[in-house]
Amino acid sequence: MSAPTKLIELPHDAREWLATLREDELETLKAVVELPAEDVRDGFKLVRDLRTVGRFMRLLILSILAVFVAAVSLYENLLKVLGWFKGGPAS
Repeated sequence: MSAPTKLIELPHDAREWLATLREDELETLKAVVELPAEDVRDGFKLVRDLRTVGRFMRLLILSILAVFVAAVSLYENLLKVLGWFKGGPAS
């Protein structure tokens, strides 16, 4: 069976999608098809896991920064309150 005959058997949406592929996308698709299915699944799982870890790390870094800023602010305000109790100059 030739390639054009196989393309006719595809659903219309699949033919439209294949027709819109750029050259680099087509090369990528060919490379993915040549890989073992298990490797492709592992690759997608790796990307998903990296995204999850990336989100977690972003939240962790933002949380650490927020705690640091809150601690500095609390420290400064505690010093002000202690200054009020000691009767020191208001700042």
